[in-house]
Amino acid sequence: MNALNGKGLEGLPKNYPKGNLLTQQEYNYYVQQFKKSGFKGNLNWYRTHKVNFENEKDFAMKITFPSLMITAGKDCVLKPELATGMEQNIPNLKRGHIEDAGHWILQEKPNEVNAIILNWLNSLNLKKQQKS
Repeated sequence: MNALNGKGLEGLPKNYPKGNLLTQQEYNYYVQQFKKSGFKGNLNWYRTHKVNFENEKDFAMKITFPSLMITAGKDCVLKPELATGMEQNIPNLKRGHIEDAGHWILQEKPNEVNAIILNWLNSLNLKKQQKS
C-alpha cells in the first residue's frame, strides 16, 4: 500500500466481509471517530517512514536494557522473519511468538500476549520497591 496516494487498495471488495475482531458497538465507535477526523493521522506514520529512516540510519544504537519482542505467525505486514538478527543490537532481547495470530495480535490473542508479557516480567526478577 502506498500511503501517499492510496494505491494498493484497488483490489479490495467494496463490501468487505465483517470479521469478528470487533463487536458491532466497537465497529460503530471507530466509524464515528473516523467520520469526524478522517484517516490521515493514522497514515502519517507511513508517510514519514523515509524521513525517519534517513534521520536514524546512522545511529550506532545498542539497546542494552531487557527487551521483549512478540511476533505473530500470520502477520503478513510485520512477518516474524523481519525480526531476524535483532539480537545484534538488542543483546538482552527475549522473544515470544504466537503462531495463530495476525497483525492485530493484541486484539486477536490478548490472553496469550498478556501471558508472554507476564512470564517475561517475572523472569526479570524485579524486586518490589518498599515505601519509605
